[in-house]
Amino acid sequence: MESRLRALLDRIAGGAPLHEPGADLSQLSAGPDALAAQPDAGIGTDVESGGLALAGADLSRARMEQADLSGANLRRARLAGAVGRSTRFTGAILEEADLSEADLSGADFTGIVAGQVKFAGAMLEDARFGHAAMRFADLSGALLDGTDFAEADLWGADFSGADADDTVFRGARLDEAKLTDANLTHADFAEASLTKASLAGSRLRGAHFTGAKLDGADLSGADLSDTDLVRLNLGTCRLRHARFAGAWLNGTRMSVEQLGGAVGEEVAGAYEAAQASYLALEQNWKSIGSHDAASWAYKRGRRMGRFHAGQQARGAWGARDGAGFLRHGYRWTADRFVEWLCDYGESLSRIARAFALLIVVFAGLFGLTGGLFILEGPEAGPTYNPLDLLSYSALNMMTANPPEIGLKPTGRVTNLLVGIEGGVGIILMGLYGFVLGNRLRR
Repeated sequence: MESRLRALLDRIAGGAPLHEPGADLSQLSAGPDALAAQPDAGIGTDVESGGLALAGADLSRARMEQADLSGANLRRARLAGAVGRSTRFTGAILEEADLSEADLSGADFTGIVAGQVKFAGAMLEDARFGHAAMRFADLSGALLDGTDFAEADLWGADFSGADADDTVFRGARLDEAKLTDANLTHADFAEASLTKASLAGSRLRGAHFTGAKLDGADLSGADLSDTDLVRLNLGTCRLRHARFAGAWLNGTRMSVEQLGGAVGEEVAGAYEAAQASYLALEQNWKSIGSHDAASWAYKRGRRMGRFHAGQQARGAWGARDGAGFLRHGYRWTADRFVEWLCDYGESLSRIARAFALLIVVFAGLFGLTGGLFILEGPEAGPTYNPLDLLSYSALNMMTANPPEIGLKPTGRVTNLLVGIEGGVGIILMGLYGFVLGNRLRR
């Protein structure tokens, strides 16, 4: 090992940037301590970093498994396609270095200085980047499962399309970073700063954002299912068509307008998941006292339940499942009626509309049966006067007993209609009082 290191130092001492694509540096111990122990210490050693002076070196496709390159100066070096599993780069300088497509699984990059470094398409599973300075780094398409970026400075870094399951960004600075269309399932963003970061279309299922700063972040189309979003301020975020099924929302600041009219599950036609998403939003808005928003989410959730029942009914019809079709069809019909009648218990105007419509309908039925009689006067006998019919229908609808206004119902059919209208009126009056009481309490 010492002879390999000595030969490498001699080549570096030549002055020109090292040009050894495919070099074998596996298990090479070339950290500051190893360099200090060499004769003529300082030859091939970088004054700035204390490690190997490899600035501008071409080590493309090099083998460096388990090598120790701590403190190396690799500024603008080319290591594209290198294989460096479990290699130590602790404290190294990697500014503008190119490590695209490299296999660096389990490597240690703790404390590196690596502005604009390129890790595009690299394999970095379980690598460690704690406290690294990596502003505007390119990690697009990289494999980052289990990678640790705790406390790293990743301002403006590009993680677009990266696969980053269980990645740790705890306390990291990701302001203006690009995390679009990335797989960030179960990622840990606790206490991280994501100001104006773009996470549009990213999969954040089960991620943790406890104490994170998300001012101005773009979460459009992001999958936030089962994500911890408790007590966050999302009021300045873009949330158009984001998904929230199963998300932990409580005390989270956000508005209906940010959703763009619908959650992502509804847009995708996943109505059962959309119902769960609206339920999470409803509970959150209740927790912050935003009752109008909670009412909107409740109604949307009920509507998603109806749409889901319709999907199931169509599926049962296609499968020739008569019992299933009747069951789901009944649910769809009942929900549709309740929506028309009172907007799922949220609309007084719809109940008033039902009152007016039924008054007119029953007045017409009384006229068809000819069963309302004027008791006295020159007009005694059956009446077909619209004013008489509407007056009797309205009073019968809104009183417990048939009205005494000089008109008497005669005949079995007419008396049956009077009883039905009276019963419907009692139900509607009770429903109106219930909805009115809910609105007053708000």
